[in-house]
Amino acid sequence: MKVLYMMRKPEEKGLAIAHEVIDDSATLIFNDDLQEGEKEEILAEVDIIIGGRLTDEQLKIANNLKMQQSFGTGVERHNLEYFKEKGIIFCNNHSHAFVIAEYGFSLLNAASKELLSNDQLLRKGSWDYKKHESISLYDKTMVFLGYGEIAKSFKRLCEPFNMKFLAVKRTEQCEDPSVNVFLANQKKEALKKADFIFNSLPLTKKTTSFLDEEEFKIMKENTIVINVGRGKTINERALYNALKEKKIKGAAIDTWYVYPENRFGEDQEPDICFPSDYPFQELDNIIMSAHRAWVTDIPLFESPENLIQNVNRFIRGEIPENAVNFDEEY
Repeated sequence: MKVLYMMRKPEEKGLAIAHEVIDDSATLIFNDDLQEGEKEEILAEVDIIIGGRLTDEQLKIANNLKMQQSFGTGVERHNLEYFKEKGIIFCNNHSHAFVIAEYGFSLLNAASKELLSNDQLLRKGSWDYKKHESISLYDKTMVFLGYGEIAKSFKRLCEPFNMKFLAVKRTEQCEDPSVNVFLANQKKEALKKADFIFNSLPLTKKTTSFLDEEEFKIMKENTIVINVGRGKTINERALYNALKEKKIKGAAIDTWYVYPENRFGEDQEPDICFPSDYPFQELDNIIMSAHRAWVTDIPLFESPENLIQNVNRFIRGEIPENAVNFDEEY
């Protein structure tokens, strides 16, 4: 089988891993090695693609495609209807969940201790250490919206603080007896108890505006919302009003509503772009970061082993991991 690697080509160590791990029966082709005139020709021949987000035109060209393995977790920007119609397997990736969870935990600590506000005070010479009081994590209730690999990794970081854990998820199944599960139609019951809410939901028809005005109305005044899921799973207007009107204590958000066109170019400065049509940047009870939880010193793009191992499962006739359920859109 021909496998096209559409992510940035790994450097020497990652490249050696890719060639070592790929099944002997497969031919591994790197998109970065192709001339412009060759790309369409190869695209028409490949059986499997690793990484990339194919345009509708590219999908039409790739008429031999049987599987695509994404680097990312979110899948809403891919044409899932086309994959379903053509019977093409699409797999997402959870191998970097621990990195996202660690960043989310940092957001939780920064928000609950009001680190940014206290930092700004001392920069002005003020030692008013009672103005922005900390909220301890100990003995509090954490509500997970979604309970996938990111949430599970995040929970492990929270466990030393003797928290109570609730999870709102689409099924009742949960291997962890310390997590009390609520279905989506029971979410308000869980949210009423929340001191902290950790959102890692994907964006689907069912999760769009999963937190809306009605949900914010029933939250405690000291509730803090952490979002590393998709931005639009929390209604933009409802979140802004809840923060502005102090209906909740605060929020720390890494995923947003408006993105610049130029964001990832290595040789370009990112476009100036506020992340919402609402002026979140004017609020004093939110921590904002530019969808960068995955950016660390761990070279995620240089470690293709997990992605290739999943491709190998397909090549060998096994069931690949993390195949997207097209009806659930995740």
